[in-house]
Amino acid sequence: MRKRMALLTLLFCGVAHCQTTAPPVTSSKPVILSGTVNLVGRANGGTVVSFTSQFDDENWTAANLIDGTVWDGRQPRTGSNGWASKNAKGPHEIVFAFKGRETKLINKVVLDPTIPDPVFIGRAARDFEVWVSTQTQDGPWKLVLVGTLRNEKKRQEFYFSPAEARFVKLRILRNHGSDLYMALGEFEVYEAAHGIASLDQLIARLEQLLIDLKKYRDQLAEQGLLAVTATASPGEPAPPAKEEPENKAPQKEGTEKPKGDEKS
Repeated sequence: MRKRMALLTLLFCGVAHCQTTAPPVTSSKPVILSGTVNLVGRANGGTVVSFTSQFDDENWTAANLIDGTVWDGRQPRTGSNGWASKNAKGPHEIVFAFKGRETKLINKVVLDPTIPDPVFIGRAARDFEVWVSTQTQDGPWKLVLVGTLRNEKKRQEFYFSPAEARFVKLRILRNHGSDLYMALGEFEVYEAAHGIASLDQLIARLEQLLIDLKKYRDQLAEQGLLAVTATASPGEPAPPAKEEPENKAPQKEGTEKPKGDEKS
């Protein structure tokens, strides 16, 4: 019996990928989905409001973070270098605003550390924070995310609980080891999808409506009014006709009339 139970447990764990020890901490999946429009993208009306440092005013500007391109190393050259600070001592801050400086409900950012420098040099941003403000570009600020970038030239997504924002501040704390400067290729911000919560509410209301309809149907059945539904639906066989009870004796011919009807 024990062997059989052990075998069943092993099979179950193999299918469900379960484990006997505590699971490792991983990035959680979003509870609420996100939109597909980068709110701080230059093409979508986003702007860089302020920054504490940039390496120069031409090739490594903060504006490169929202131009929608990253350096790809091909000839002819396409894409920008990205942003870089004047030195490697952080933190360095960049503040962004949406089109028309509107307030949005956001829950996702994307950081792309793709820059011209090889990854082993360690100049790409590593540890960072995201802060939001619904008032001014100077705050007050609310911390919504603390994250760490892998030292890879890839877009990396980060989710957090939905938060209202009019301004978003990216705070870069340190890089991957270089003592020259910090750098980042691209920064993106995405709005939380409002339709999910509304859809959940609609589903809940429809489920309750179905429950109420079933109760009403049962009440009709108890009152004997459900007979109107006995008619067969198109394509369904008609219900069998009721047969007369077999034990009912037929009336005999010549049965005598009641004595009260006889004439005197």
